[in-house]
Order: sequence, then C-alpha cells, then structure tokens
Amino acid sequence: MSTRSFRDRYAGALGNAAPTSASVEAAMEWPLPRGGRPSRTAEGECVVSDQVYVGPEIAAALDAFRACRSADRQRFTDARDMIFLDTETTGLSGGTGTHVFLVGVGRFNGDALHVRQFFMRHPGDERALLAALAVDIAEIGALVTYNGRSFDVPLLETRYRMHGQSFASPEQHIDLLSPARAIWKHRLPSCSLGTIERMILGVERELDAPGWLIPQLYFDYLRTRRIETLEPVFEHNRIDIVTLARLTALVHLYESGLDTPPNDIDRLALALYRLRRLGDDAAIASVSELWRTPTAPVELRLRALRELSTVLKRRRRYSVACDEWIAGMRDPARPIRLFAAEELAKYLEHRERDPARALEVVRRGADGAALARDTVALAAFERRLRRLERKMQASSGEVSLSSPEEKVKSS
Repeated sequence: MSTRSFRDRYAGALGNAAPTSASVEAAMEWPLPRGGRPSRTAEGECVVSDQVYVGPEIAAALDAFRACRSADRQRFTDARDMIFLDTETTGLSGGTGTHVFLVGVGRFNGDALHVRQFFMRHPGDERALLAALAVDIAEIGALVTYNGRSFDVPLLETRYRMHGQSFASPEQHIDLLSPARAIWKHRLPSCSLGTIERMILGVERELDAPGWLIPQLYFDYLRTRRIETLEPVFEHNRIDIVTLARLTALVHLYESGLDTPPNDIDRLALALYRLRRLGDDAAIASVSELWRTPTAPVELRLRALRELSTVLKRRRRYSVACDEWIAGMRDPARPIRLFAAEELAKYLEHRERDPARALEVVRRGADGAALARDTVALAAFERRLRRLERKMQASSGEVSLSSPEEKVKSS
C-alpha cells in the first residue's frame, strides 16, 4: 500500500480535482449503496443505511447478557446500553492522513440487533458523517470494539479534532481484543476477529472483503464511482458488528463464571485470566485444578502455577501454596518441577526455618536442572545448596521436620 496521503490519492482518482465540498457538489451524482439513504445534518449530508438481525444467535446473545446482568449488576452493563462499533478506513496504520469512510454501530432493540452504517461517499461528507455519528452514539453506557482502544477510537478522535470537534466516547470502553487474546491465543493460529468468529462462533463468511484490501477498494470506488464494488466492504462491516455482539456475550459468560470453554487449553487460559482480574477463591480454585491439565502447553501451565503461587504467597496461604509446589514436583514437565522445587526450597528455608528439608528439595532440583542442561537454574540451585550446607554446618543438633512439608518425603 502506498504511503501517499488520502488527499493525494483522492486527487489522483478524480484527475487531480481538489476534494473540497464545492468541487464534490459540482461533480456528477454519487450513487447510493444498496439500502442507503441521504441523511441531512447541521454539517451537511452523508449516507446512512440500516439492517436488522434476528435469529437464534441473536437470541442466545441476549439471553447471555441478561444472565450476566442478573448475576452481577455492578460488573455487567445492560445490553441495551451498549453500542458495538467498527470502522473501515483508508489505511491500516492510522495517523492524520487516514480517513474513516465507513462506521458501523450496532445496538440491541427488543429481540433484534440493529446495525447502522454511516458512509462517506467522498471527503466532502466527512463533517456530516462525524456529526451524524456523534448524535447516534450520544448517552450510551458502554462502547464495545475489537482493538478499538488502539485503532478505531484514536482514529475517530483524530478526525473529530481535525474538524475542531471532539469525540464523545463513553467512559466505559470494552475492548474485546484483550480477553480474546487471554483466552484463545494459546490454541488459535491468530486472534483476529475473523479467526475467532470462524473457529469459536462457527461463522463462515460468504460475500466479504479481506481487511487488507478494503482501503484499495475504496480508492477504486472513488475513481470509478461504482458503488457495487463496495458491497463486500459493507457486508464485512455488518458481520463484524454482529460478531462483536455475539463475542461480547460469550466473553461475559466466561468472565462471570456462568459458562466455560469446551476446550481444556481455553479453560486453563480463562481460569488464569479470571485469576488476574478477580483473584477470588473461585478463580484460585479453578487455576489450582486446571494448571495440571496434561494437554495444555507447558508454558501456559507453568505461567498458571507461577501466578497462582504469587497470589497465594501474597495472601499468606503458605500451606495451600506448599500443596501446589509438591504437586508441581511430581509433574511430568521438567520446567514445572524445577520451578516448584525452587519455590518449596525457599519456603522451607526462610519460612519454616527447616534447612534440612530445604537441602533435600534443592538437591532434587539441582539434579533435574543438570539433566535438563539448564545452566541458569543449575547455578541458582548450586548457590542455594552451598548456602544451606553452610547453615547446616553452623547449626547444632537435628532440625525438626514437623511441618506440612513432611509430605515431600513421600513424593
């Protein structure tokens, strides 16, 4: 994609005609998209189209929103107060030279999802599009996007600022990219919205335009004024909105604990995500159970045990933490065994003041690190080993073994 500005591209498409409102109005008529209608605002005219979606998928999403709202009214916004937003732009990298030529917004009304699209036929429509959008999303409770915190919202704010206005974004912004990555990145090839809707929601798009091609399709339209070439773009935007609504409902169910993913890897990733967000007893118990899942990647299981250990230590639940480390020392994955040995050894040495038992654990850890040829871990265990040996030499008599860690003896 060329780095030329939108103004340069537009001028080239119209034979170097400057993209001012006057020149646009003097040009031949710009065709309307299928289902589109002119919408007059105080800033001029843009094109608006509406589509209503009903069916079992929409009904299921609404049921999910209601269930989450009933379970926790403080955490979950009423579905009727949400607006789902997605933009199509003249570039994929943002910046002041990138324009938003299509904005789709969806909201629930009764048992249906209403999708409204604001379309910029040419740069002369931009002020009108921004004005119409501002009116439509006024006084909403929550804005829902996918990567909107980094792309859509900053880009809209830039376009409003270029016209001396401000984007009245609501205080609550739900960006689904973060929870989607947390839950599915360990299993899916990517966390793009298209991948997630296909592999998680079972959506197979038919008439659609790939995201990377959309800017070029718009510039082709500016040159030819053949509005039918943009129909796949309109459809792409509409499906994105429907997917946003359905995915938000599913993520809400997962966050509330009312449902869990069917896949073992996703369940562990979700448990870890809830531990980070909530840290309550239910989240702790879930991670404690699921980090041992043998089918999950070792890296994910190790991360779950690490973060669970941190939470338990912070809350001074050392006995529970010891149970986790002892289980970790029996785990078939060597990285988990090494981590568990190190944590248990530190606890025995510094909390229980039991250097004898700590020494036993450190020796096992050192042997495992040597077998794994993990020089960093081996060096750390050897330093701890030497320190413990010095402590043992300086101590007098036998050290009592009466502690929960006596369970190590039988492991």
